[in-house]
Amino acid sequence: MRVVHLTTVDLSLRYLLLPQLTGVIDLGGEAIGISAGGPYVGELEELGIRHITLPGATRSIDPVADITAMVSLWRILRKERPDVIHTHTPKPGLYGRVIGRIAGVPAVLNTVHGLYATPDDPVAKRAIVYALEAFAARFSDVELIQSAEDFRLLTERHITRPGRTVLLGNGVDLRRFDPELGSAEERRATRAIFGADDDQIVVGVVGRLVAEKGFLELFDAVRDIDDRFRLVVIGPHEPDKSDAIETATVDAARAAGVIFLGMREDVDVLYRGMDLFVLPSHREGFPRAAMEAAASGLPLVVTDIRGCREVVEDGVNGLLIPVRDPPALRSAIERLGNDPELRRQMAEAGRSKAVRQFDERRIVHRVIESQVRALREKGRFERFDDGGYSVRSAEPRDARIIARIHGSTGGGTTRNIGLMTRAYRSLIDRPDGIVCVAEDGYGPFAYVAGLGANQGRRRAGFQISALRPRRNRRRRLASLPFRAGRHREHESSRRGDHGELLSVGVAGAFADSGADAALAEAFIRTVSARGGGLVRASVDPGDLATINMLQSVGFARDSSPDRLLPLTDLWAHTS
Repeated sequence: MRVVHLTTVDLSLRYLLLPQLTGVIDLGGEAIGISAGGPYVGELEELGIRHITLPGATRSIDPVADITAMVSLWRILRKERPDVIHTHTPKPGLYGRVIGRIAGVPAVLNTVHGLYATPDDPVAKRAIVYALEAFAARFSDVELIQSAEDFRLLTERHITRPGRTVLLGNGVDLRRFDPELGSAEERRATRAIFGADDDQIVVGVVGRLVAEKGFLELFDAVRDIDDRFRLVVIGPHEPDKSDAIETATVDAARAAGVIFLGMREDVDVLYRGMDLFVLPSHREGFPRAAMEAAASGLPLVVTDIRGCREVVEDGVNGLLIPVRDPPALRSAIERLGNDPELRRQMAEAGRSKAVRQFDERRIVHRVIESQVRALREKGRFERFDDGGYSVRSAEPRDARIIARIHGSTGGGTTRNIGLMTRAYRSLIDRPDGIVCVAEDGYGPFAYVAGLGANQGRRRAGFQISALRPRRNRRRRLASLPFRAGRHREHESSRRGDHGELLSVGVAGAFADSGADAALAEAFIRTVSARGGGLVRASVDPGDLATINMLQSVGFARDSSPDRLLPLTDLWAHTS
């Protein structure tokens, strides 16, 4: 599996997406990062991630550069032929989805790290952002949404398609940000960097030095605060941003006692030297720094906005304050600073919440699972491990994958995938329908489908296809999905009411998994649970593999002649 992640700058690849990139490599795939060049390209390539520089990639609004980036991306994708393109951040997320689809990339995914407009923004801004998002989303196979609030907005307003929209969440490396890792000596050494002794309260903030992060309000809040409090700022200057904090403002804050450490790689160690964490942002998607601080066992003071509300439960693991409110920010800092027991309780609650909800490993698996599922919906099945599988009832969203498996095992072609998808979705939704799938850690790869016993009611005929038909047998599936009243009534009356196994299939890469037998057994158990005593399966007589598989799980041949099709009937008792 060759996966491309598209961002504006290499910093995002390094600090936001690195686990997702290395996760693909761990599965034996190839991970490619596309962005503007930068200082982190070498580090990425040392980790086995190939980087391709995208000419014209820029954060600023520049129509000429944006057109250059789009044309360059199309050329790169046509040359590289990746299986997946996964886009991130506003501008690459917009044009990357469109270009990815035009360039013929099989699977197009996008992560919404935080909508660029919130419900509090002006109507005009929201209308533009939501319209652009709705347009771009029509070119993607999956939309992964980090914030639950964004997820609700996008689905309730039909900006994205509900069946293609997944609540992703966000996470950090819980092992790295473990408060138990640090020793007392390390904490003292770290606090020495801050210029703080044991009696002082170190208030930390991690973020880019831009006004959007609330630094102006924070500097105002700590002006003339008690000398026991020491504010430490960790994060890079961003002079190219329109709201960059001016040098004069930084110098004035430094003169007032604020410690500026710039960009640091050892933030995990620095967290363990703090007493509480603040993030007075105006806008966030799902703030990573706040999650890191919570995982590090720090109480938090954050603004009451999207994203921050998902990290902090007010009064439990931190305090929520209004946006752009220096007095409220100062009051919250002083409240926590003056109450060691409250800080301890909130620190424990924050770590517990992080362990439950912010495990990066789950996020990485969910991302790769979505990538693999999107490929399976296109008929591309790969086997990444032999970690076993489980069997479950199918959901409507599984119908397309089932249709692809059906076609790949001789039951159709790509021209009627839409028809078969609708047929299987209809069967899943039927009260007497039974559809189960076998799935590994990345989604379904095999299925069984049929009808349960109707307990005396007249059955509305529903025939998908004979089980595992031979590839060289030509048939028009358009005439097969719905055959009202054409089931073998003489057999039904002779055998009594019964379930009917209509179709079973396993993707080729999983042919040796034994999932077909496990699914057939699950089908028999389901019919039994619904009150049926027998199950019938009609099989192409030349398909000896399927006949042998069914016999291995309890089916027996029926020698009675078939009046409709040259098929072999097999019956199984459910008890």
